Amino acid sequence: MKTKGDSFYIYGKKPVEEQLMRNPANVMRLFISDAISKKEGGFQELRKFAKEHNIPINPVTRNKIQDYVSDVNDQGVVALLRRADYTEYEDWEHTLDDNSLSAVVILDHIEDVHNFGAILRSAAAAGISAVIVAKDRQAPINGVTYKTSAGALLSLPVIRVSNVNQVIERLKKKKFWIAAVDMSDPTSKTDTNLWSQIFDTPIAFVLGAEGKGISAKTREHADFIISIPMAHDIESLNVSVAAAVVMFEWQRQMSLRTKK
Repeated sequence: MKTKGDSFYIYGKKPVEEQLMRNPANVMRLFISDAISKKEGGFQELRKFAKEHNIPINPVTRNKIQDYVSDVNDQGVVALLRRADYTEYEDWEHTLDDNSLSAVVILDHIEDVHNFGAILRSAAAAGISAVIVAKDRQAPINGVTYKTSAGALLSLPVIRVSNVNQVIERLKKKKFWIAAVDMSDPTSKTDTNLWSQIFDTPIAFVLGAEGKGISAKTREHADFIISIPMAHDIESLNVSVAAAVVMFEWQRQMSLRTKK
């Protein structure tokens, strides 16, 4: 996927539409397939909104769109964004409510963009406060992430940090407990079965890279390790699936607390 400096392309009607509606200032240019542009009513709402915000609109050929985003389901519309909207850790920390049972997700070098996007989508749906990622060996925010996350990037803070372990220690000072999520055989080296865990403090769930898991150094910073019960001799879960299971168990417990 070609980009220009920090800028990058997103594609598909819904991702482009959501970006235009929520943060039009970050959209540099809109590209629409000339075949669609010629049709009466082709993306008229998108075109109208772009014009209202002085965003240039370029009719381009199908081949040109593929030059921008490769062979994906672009639906004939592409937007060039100025940059990825990461949130500064300090800015996010100032928004924390000391009396709330917030949850964050920390990704220890997740390099697959589809898994990254799927985790963001689940995090937004589960009410997670933020997702924290490392600057190095981490999947970027790009068009694939936008598409896979289904708009989550526009409502969920994504915080990029130089040192994940330093941020973990800062979270501990804010009364967060750190839970390392073990995606492998739950009978080995784990402290707590997910179904027996009670989430009654602010919590940070740490998930590691596909095939590698959480690094040994980061694991040392965890207060405890959570395992996900699995049947039929299944050895491990995909990281995005494991993240969703843990996050929605947390969300389920939070929902029960509010009903009491």
